[in-house]
Amino acid sequence: MTPPPSPENPKPSLEEQITDSVYKILMVGGVGAGGAGALWQLFTESDIPKAIVSAVIGAGISYGAAILQPIHKGNQQRLGKLGADVNKEVDEITDDWMTRWKSSDFEGKYLICQQLDCEEDDPAGVREDEDLPIHHPLLQEIFVPLELSGDVTGYSKEEIRSLEEKINEESMQIWQLLKCAKTDNRLRQISIRAIGGYGKTTLLKHLAYIYSIREYPKYKAPKFIPFLIYLASCWKEITQETSPTLPDLFSNFHISRLPQGKELKVPPNWAKNLLNQGEALVLLDGFDEIPPGKREKASQWLTGQMKEYPKSVFILTSRPTAYQEDYTARKLTANFWIKDFNEDQRKQFVEQWYRCQERRVRANRSTPYVEQKVQERSASLLAQIEARPELERLAGNPLLLNMMARFHRSRQGAELPDRKVELYQDICELQLGRRPKAKGLDYLLLNSIHQRQEVLQRVALEMMKRATPEDEEGFKQIEELDLLQLLKTALVPFDPNLEPTEFLKQLVQVSEFLVHKDGRTSKIYQFSHLSFQEFLAAAEIVRSQQLDLIYQNLHLSTWKDLILFYAGLLNPVAVIALIPNLIDRNGNDLASAIYRQTDRSSSLSQAQRKALNALKDRVISAWTQPLETYLKNKKWQDADEETYRLMITAVGKEKGQGFSEDDLRNFPCEELLAIDRLWVQYSDGLYGFSVQKEIYVKCGGKLDFSYPGNKTWDDFCHRIRWQKEGQYLFVKIYEEEHMNYSGHLPWLSGGVVVGVCGWVGFFSRIETCEV
Repeated sequence: MTPPPSPENPKPSLEEQITDSVYKILMVGGVGAGGAGALWQLFTESDIPKAIVSAVIGAGISYGAAILQPIHKGNQQRLGKLGADVNKEVDEITDDWMTRWKSSDFEGKYLICQQLDCEEDDPAGVREDEDLPIHHPLLQEIFVPLELSGDVTGYSKEEIRSLEEKINEESMQIWQLLKCAKTDNRLRQISIRAIGGYGKTTLLKHLAYIYSIREYPKYKAPKFIPFLIYLASCWKEITQETSPTLPDLFSNFHISRLPQGKELKVPPNWAKNLLNQGEALVLLDGFDEIPPGKREKASQWLTGQMKEYPKSVFILTSRPTAYQEDYTARKLTANFWIKDFNEDQRKQFVEQWYRCQERRVRANRSTPYVEQKVQERSASLLAQIEARPELERLAGNPLLLNMMARFHRSRQGAELPDRKVELYQDICELQLGRRPKAKGLDYLLLNSIHQRQEVLQRVALEMMKRATPEDEEGFKQIEELDLLQLLKTALVPFDPNLEPTEFLKQLVQVSEFLVHKDGRTSKIYQFSHLSFQEFLAAAEIVRSQQLDLIYQNLHLSTWKDLILFYAGLLNPVAVIALIPNLIDRNGNDLASAIYRQTDRSSSLSQAQRKALNALKDRVISAWTQPLETYLKNKKWQDADEETYRLMITAVGKEKGQGFSEDDLRNFPCEELLAIDRLWVQYSDGLYGFSVQKEIYVKCGGKLDFSYPGNKTWDDFCHRIRWQKEGQYLFVKIYEEEHMNYSGHLPWLSGGVVVGVCGWVGFFSRIETCEV
């Protein structure tokens, strides 16, 4: 979208804009086949509203040529008439932002600025390029509503049931929570967690955009004024000795960084009044992007501001570990997770993404032929995903699904790679190789893709080395002077005479792996997505063989994904050697995750698989060591909570999430057998999943994944003392009077974590695993 004009630069008339654009086209060769492309480019780069472009292009190139050829001969009068006619039509149906900007008060102008800031989709630093088959969509063109699930460790069963009844929907989405926020105080402080790539930032940008264009009524949501705050950009302000209030942060920091925001003069107490009246929607993105050593102080500031303005709604996003471990102040009152994309969401995203691509290469035309291509290419990609379980697992992550779509289109439907690291490597090659080549750039004589990537790898690793709790500058962002010094050092092996400033400029403009933001005193740079920084840093450790860095940083949550990337990049022999060393250094959870990641690979030779299987018992023993310690000491509640933690990580989820029915139906047998054996052994046969399964069968339950009916289930729950007088015990489950019932544990928070259908599927899985 074209930014609104400033008072110093008045907007030219529509006729003047059209005349100027067409004149430029005629000067470079008229309206032929090449001229059509120039026409589109000049129109989109000018300040002509989109509706004019649609009107002219939609009429067809041949029709446009018929109109413009006389103009080419100098008929300026006819051109003016054409412009006037189009202008009349456009005034009726478009140019909404211009009207809003001219007529709006301060609040209206602010909303336009916030809209401009969040309308783009930047999933992996890949932007539109007319020379490649991939175009950069606007956020709303491809946005798919995300489904949420409650944090099972933060609520009782009664609280979750109360929330579900209030929302009264099968799938929980953010709009349903906002709809209830005015009447439920808990929903005025919402945390949303997910690992990298699940769309946390995209979700907040979507909210800010919808509220900025005032389309919230179609979601039946209350009115709010949105403030989208990127914590990575303002953590220094909120953690300094004298930190600003939230209204001051809005007025003095947030608004001025928005497009056109510097032109706005904030009325006194405007932000404070909105917050006090409960009319502000405060969107706080990326708690995990605050440096680890500053998160405690940041959490205190955030919680303090929420307490100060209890009527307004706050939504905070974070990766799980950072929120769980480093948000040390009182946590938010409503905590949720982003769920994996399901089959319908995958289909919706892929079709929307391909529809955007196919229309863009055909001048935004929407015809039956375009739709046919959309359906054909979408079906081709989705068929690959659904036919291969590993791809289907990866496609639950929106970023990885986006990368699959880019791979599929750029390689013209070629078979997708099996593994996550191969997708990341392909995007590197697209950004550092094929894309610059299409633009005719040589990266200042660095003609090798591998050389360009190595330079970025060195930078990424140096930034990751800053991911320590004591570091004050952080690990995701870097100031321009520091970055130029890193680039200068990284360029020396290839050409010590290369100028890092020009190289950085090309990295930003062409590869777009690095993006910059204006800081208070200097430019700040970061990778377009943290997962790319982690991947490139892992690749550099592999290249430079700095294995000690892995062992030195096992204790840092910020290195977990990097280490998984590192293992994915190694050959199987090196992975098999790595696993025992991780166990010896107390990296048991990572060793287990790497084992599972490697075990799923289809490329292992027979000898490699045999060597990997030989590690199985050691990996599982180390993984279950904390559980065995709790059970040996008869700490039943701790053992139950550890069992949940082990099981939720075994299915690739994070602590606080619940199990789906599929999670339990397909739970890995070796891990299940090991957990059950420990429970049976240390309880002298009183507890364990196998004990529960036998009791369930005696109550009439079938081990065929079928629902047992209420009578069978209630009978089972009474026999193992999960219910008393028809009521679930919940928090009383660990009281002494209930502990002597056979099969009473594991409980795993019962219906909150698992649910009746989940337990039924789980008992059937126990049977198939021959427990």
